[in-house]
Amino acid sequence: MVSINTNISSLLAQNNTRQVNNELEKAMERLSSGLRVNSAADDAAGLAVAGKMESQLRGINMAIRNAQDGVGLIQTAESGLNELPTDGLVESSIAFSIDNSSQDSLDQLTNAGSLQSGDYKPSETSPPIFEDGEIQVTLRLQNHSPLSKILEVKDTVPEVMRIKEGANYILMELGPRRETLIEYTVECPLRGFYTLGPVSIRVQDPFGLFHKEKEIHLYDDFLVFPKTEDLKDAFVKSRVPKIFTGAVNIRQPGEGSNFYNLREYIPGDPMRKVNWKAYARQGKMMVNEFERDAVSDIILIVDSRAIAETGPVSRNSLVYSTRAAASLAQYFLSRRDSVGLVIYGNEINSVDRDTGKKQLYVLLTKLAGAAAKGNTPLQVVTNRIMPHINKGSPIIILSPLEGDPTMVNAVRDFRARDFDVTVLSPSSLEFEFDARRLDRTGYEVMKTERDILMTELRGLGAFVMDWEPDMLLSTALAGARGF
Repeated sequence: MVSINTNISSLLAQNNTRQVNNELEKAMERLSSGLRVNSAADDAAGLAVAGKMESQLRGINMAIRNAQDGVGLIQTAESGLNELPTDGLVESSIAFSIDNSSQDSLDQLTNAGSLQSGDYKPSETSPPIFEDGEIQVTLRLQNHSPLSKILEVKDTVPEVMRIKEGANYILMELGPRRETLIEYTVECPLRGFYTLGPVSIRVQDPFGLFHKEKEIHLYDDFLVFPKTEDLKDAFVKSRVPKIFTGAVNIRQPGEGSNFYNLREYIPGDPMRKVNWKAYARQGKMMVNEFERDAVSDIILIVDSRAIAETGPVSRNSLVYSTRAAASLAQYFLSRRDSVGLVIYGNEINSVDRDTGKKQLYVLLTKLAGAAAKGNTPLQVVTNRIMPHINKGSPIIILSPLEGDPTMVNAVRDFRARDFDVTVLSPSSLEFEFDARRLDRTGYEVMKTERDILMTELRGLGAFVMDWEPDMLLSTALAGARGF
């Protein structure tokens, strides 16, 4: 009889041994690799996530290597760009054109060191720049590199200025060891202190892939004076005896007290000037001429309160007042009169009385910097300056006569001390109405109030003129003085 003997206990023992060996191999595999998941059998989902993360990590590593390669390329290009220093802008010059007639270069403006430091000062012999004048600007660029360079250069111009000729921007290729000029002309429509600069430069590599930018602190400062009108007569006569401080002897014939010379009689000469002794000696009529007496003091008062800037930027009370003051100062100083200036707004700025061309430059500079600020009343100005002015001196006030309740009292105080007061009033109402910022009804109401104020000032003995925008200064002065 055939039989199969089976050892069940041995089979169970072998099966358990295999299971233990499998678990032991799996544990050893995890210990040796340091990974929990070594195959899909361990954790299929976990293995998929781990594989995705490994792919992302490889991508990040590749991006890092690419970035490093790009940095190396940029550094290589930058080393080439450094061969052309942006300080190649080494020269700058400015020339002035007055009334489109002549041009004179300023002295010492081709000195690169002084320009790069911003230490620019106009030459004393340079012609002054007035409103509507022109400035010629020249920038010189030099390429010290043995390679051609692509350049973009832009000079900064004040916003209120207009470029009449040329351009303040250039895009070009500058050859090795070569230089080029940027030339342009700007118009100066408004007075003030201005600065040209800084200069912005962009240098590109030959392939146009990379560029380097730099701002060169190269500045040219200049001053624009108020525009002046050529006056033939200001219709202001002195009532101050020459004994007062400030009177100037002038070697010119005219009204005065000192004898100048004798001349032949001309029909129309007053008989009181005939020198009868000379007539008896020479047998013909001779007339005494006298040396003209200068006005002891002319005081110009300019209202620069905030309200004086009401209206368009180029047509407002302050613009007309500064131009009138500049014209009057030029006229009186040309007669060798003594002229002082007071500008009041946020504060009171004054220039003491003096004569000569230097005084004219000082007055024009002060007027160029006048800014519309604050609301200082005229009475404060009157109280401060009255003790320092010779009694009876002519005073010319340039004001819109608006927003100042002390105006009448201030003029009354001047007149009470026998000052000759002339008020020229460029009205902001006219500028607002012309710019259509004020309707007809509002204009008529405010115009009536203004006329009443002017009538009251005239009643105090002041010469007052409502200066319309299109009226010449000489016409306004003649109208104010009753000529």
